[in-house]
Amino acid sequence: MSEIVTVEPPQDRAVTLEEARQQLRLDGHDEDLLLGAKLDAAQAELEQQTGLKLCEQTLELQLESWSQEITVPVRPCVVAEIRYTAANGSTVTLPESHYLARKRHGFTRIRPASGRSWPELGPDGLIEVTFSAGFAENDPDLAIARAAILVKTASMFENREGAACLAFDTLVAQLQSRWI
Repeated sequence: MSEIVTVEPPQDRAVTLEEARQQLRLDGHDEDLLLGAKLDAAQAELEQQTGLKLCEQTLELQLESWSQEITVPVRPCVVAEIRYTAANGSTVTLPESHYLARKRHGFTRIRPASGRSWPELGPDGLIEVTFSAGFAENDPDLAIARAAILVKTASMFENREGAACLAFDTLVAQLQSRWI
């Protein structure tokens, strides 16, 4: 069983209100609350469909047992540290030299370093893999994601009853195929 916990949430959106206003050619700020809600919904839908985290944040993957290889289900990410509950009940930080974290097929995968094995866990042991997630500002995939959010937000804003947004679906499919 595993769970992702937010340690430090993102500080901003992938697309600003100003950028969305420009996309919709809005001059005023009287619909900013609605526009912000649409931006958040579009970003959440994109992240859910792709497994990507767009904005920089710190997350923690919590596991109840070691597996031969741990796959972090969030992309892109960089492992910061691994802690576990040892057999004596204390929380121990696993030295970086004891594990190898590498990207394969778009995911970060963690396994014991050559000649090592995972340490023994306590009876109610917990493994905590802390990592930073999110794109660098100049990443081309972030540009695709931002375009998808803008077209989805515009579609939701202009068609408030709900309508399909083929441009969003196409851009999301492009992101999904790039991260396989």
